Amino acid sequence: MIKKVLCILTVIFVSAFCTNAQTQATQPSYYLDYIVENGDTIFLMPIEELKVVAAPKFKSKRDWKNYYRMVYNLPRVYPYAQIAKNKLAEMDMQFSKINNKRQRKEYIKTVEKEMMNQYKSAMKKLSLSQGKMLIKLINRETETTVYQIVKEMKGGFSAFFWQGVAAIFGASLKYKYDKNGNDAILEKLVTIYEYGDYNELYKKVFGMGIEEHTKQMQKKRNKN
Repeated sequence: MIKKVLCILTVIFVSAFCTNAQTQATQPSYYLDYIVENGDTIFLMPIEELKVVAAPKFKSKRDWKNYYRMVYNLPRVYPYAQIAKNKLAEMDMQFSKINNKRQRKEYIKTVEKEMMNQYKSAMKKLSLSQGKMLIKLINRETETTVYQIVKEMKGGFSAFFWQGVAAIFGASLKYKYDKNGNDAILEKLVTIYEYGDYNELYKKVFGMGIEEHTKQMQKKRNKN
């Protein structure tokens, strides 16, 4: 058994060595940068950055469960918060050019219709926890509460109505993002996401990348 294992390892090593030698033979040569320090020549070669993503420590299973949910939800929600930020900035720019109230209302209706056609089906698929996270992240990205946005776009009555609906599901459109308090963990996740290292963290938590996990979850849904 030991001889068999050694034989397999030898074949793997020789194959790897031959492949490497062949690659080196076919690749064009190039010159390395170097520096000279105290008479010694030191060659310089760029290496890939090693990304180390540490997960926080929790005492209770409930805290871990909430963390897993946040890690799972963020890449599925954060893009919509960014869309809201860009759209709001675009609308503010247009409002500066429109002085007529009637024209503003018509413009708001047009934007609302476009947004509904484009994102309504996706929004319907969001879970309750994802909806709550979206409210938080919209406030983070726009520095405006969802309540204020609805009030400015649709009027006070609509804002009051939807605030009541949100309250039924344990949410609040008036929620203000607190990166140093209640939302400290979420803020760290957003920072990792913005730096482009999020997939590494996701692999640590779920054992696979975002794209692979999404496909796996979709297959499970289709079976059910």
